[in-house]
Amino acid sequence: MSIGIGRKVVAIAVPWVFLVAFAALYVLLALPRVRDGHPLAICLGAFVALVFVVFLVAAVTFSRDVLTSRWP
Repeated sequence: MSIGIGRKVVAIAVPWVFLVAFAALYVLLALPRVRDGHPLAICLGAFVALVFVVFLVAAVTFSRDVLTSRWP
């Protein structure tokens, strides 16, 4: 059974809206502290960047699955 185009758009938008919000918070909250050069802030910033990359890969994979009707 295939889902409608409206539901596909909403399903695809959810992870991307989350990624945009996540990136905005990173730029506003973490990046200024990372630029200060404190070692703990750099490690935390690197970890947050790694989490962002993992979510980005998951969003791409999920979007591809929705578009090719492999989900749900």
